[in-house]
Amino acid sequence: MSIIREHNVILEGNDDIVLVPLTDEHLPLLYQWNSDVEVLYWGEGDDVTDPYDEEMVKLIYGSVSQNAYCFLIQKNEVPVGECWLQKMNIAEISSRYPETIDIRRIDYCLGAKEVWGQGIGTECFRLLQNFAFENQGVDILYVMPYDYNLRSIRMVERAGFRLEYKKPVANSQKAKFELFYKMTKEDYGNNMV
Repeated sequence: MSIIREHNVILEGNDDIVLVPLTDEHLPLLYQWNSDVEVLYWGEGDDVTDPYDEEMVKLIYGSVSQNAYCFLIQKNEVPVGECWLQKMNIAEISSRYPETIDIRRIDYCLGAKEVWGQGIGTECFRLLQNFAFENQGVDILYVMPYDYNLRSIRMVERAGFRLEYKKPVANSQKAKFELFYKMTKEDYGNNMV
């Protein structure tokens, strides 16, 4: 039985960036990236001092993939990260909308540090944003970077997302706030004009 729920969606972007379905075959890469505290630093709001073990990685990707399109990010056919478009799983957000509203979130991680700062995250984000609104019919899309991740914040704002609110983060030396950026289907349509 597979740990990661599979799909057959492939998203092709600019600069030889392709998002392919994440599968159990990719678990060794996910273990590698999730055992690097420098990689985890940028994606986790709490202070990660110990890398995630294999069981934690299986739990994370196995559970997320049940309600998400999970992708491996490739640049020139070389794996450099992972990302997903997930049904909203945060009750404080989903409870504010009628059940008929399709609310999703984007999460992403570039595990290959040698490609940081090359625009791969921006292209990956654009592909997921387009897939959400143009293919999946999403009504509202969220992205939730932490206040110290200025590269992600700039990328999200350039993509046209608006800061909806900030939530204080307790017990963290690095994050003071988790930022909730939002884009509606209408916002997306206006950005495309």
